[in-house]
Amino acid sequence: MVDLTTLNNGLKARGIGGRVVDHDNKLYWRTTVTSADGKRSDRRIRLDLPANNSQLLTAESRVVGLAAEIGRFGILPDPLPWASEITKSPDSLPGPLTIAEAIASLEEGFWAGKVRTSATERSWDRLQCELRRLPQEATINTDLLVGVAATTAAGSRSRLEACKTYKRLGRAVGLAGLERLDAIKTPYEPKERLLPSDQEVAELIERVKDHPKYGWLTWALATYGCRPSETFSLIPAGDGTARVLTVKRKGKLPAWRTGLALPVLELEIERAVPWDVSSPAQYDSETARRLVQAWGNWLKSTAPGRQLYDMRHAWAVRSIRKNINSSLAAKTMGHSLAVHHSTYHAWLEQSDVAAVAAQLAKR
Repeated sequence: MVDLTTLNNGLKARGIGGRVVDHDNKLYWRTTVTSADGKRSDRRIRLDLPANNSQLLTAESRVVGLAAEIGRFGILPDPLPWASEITKSPDSLPGPLTIAEAIASLEEGFWAGKVRTSATERSWDRLQCELRRLPQEATINTDLLVGVAATTAAGSRSRLEACKTYKRLGRAVGLAGLERLDAIKTPYEPKERLLPSDQEVAELIERVKDHPKYGWLTWALATYGCRPSETFSLIPAGDGTARVLTVKRKGKLPAWRTGLALPVLELEIERAVPWDVSSPAQYDSETARRLVQAWGNWLKSTAPGRQLYDMRHAWAVRSIRKNINSSLAAKTMGHSLAVHHSTYHAWLEQSDVAAVAAQLAKR
């Protein structure tokens, strides 16, 4: 007789009630559940698996996925989530893969056609952070992916990233039913930040301009609106422009772009950076991450509640208020026009309405 102790202890640790039982050499999940007709009762729910040790991980993943669906809809689904997998012809199905094997397949596809840079390495590392939460030796199936994703908090960034990553993993190995991940991918809206005014930015720069490590960096970040990690490469040209690297290029090496100065304070500060990036090949995202984190921590201690990206966003709003063409502003910030509009749409709309109101006032 198969030992179900470890399996049931694992379900209990996840907060899932009931237990898996062996009945006539088949596995069932015994729990109290409400059926589609509204009747609530204790029942054995078939897992459509034989009672042997090789099926315990699959049994766990099916219970986790089913518990998530019951929690979402309040009733036992009919048919059961894995029914479509069972009714497929065995000849049409690939051999069962473990999560670890599926991740290896995803990794191979991820690197196909990409230049291996520190930035792409970090992108893969971010995916792996989500993928490590999956039981590596379990057989991959949609139930398991949905079940683990559903353990994250609804409406959180964690839920959003889990659903996106697990769907990507499922696609890599041709799983069916991945739309179920979309069904539990609750909307995530980051908290709206109150951006500093130009006067507040100017006061901050005046206060920190003489700092030997971060004074020039903070001025450059506020003046040119680049990403914090790009500021190490920024070199002003003396004519209101600067040369700066664009570091986010989807699998490509960083490339030079022209930045535009929108100063809030007319200053001449000698360029001083803790890491001088003079070529695309020299840029290393891990070094940038470490230095930006230290810089950000210093800013929080100097100006509580402020973040480095506040300076970049404030530059974008300043460009809107100065009626700078959106395409040009997006280009100088190093992102697409679509990203520019989606990020700053509220201020762009406000500017459009103000322009129309001004025209109406002249009539």
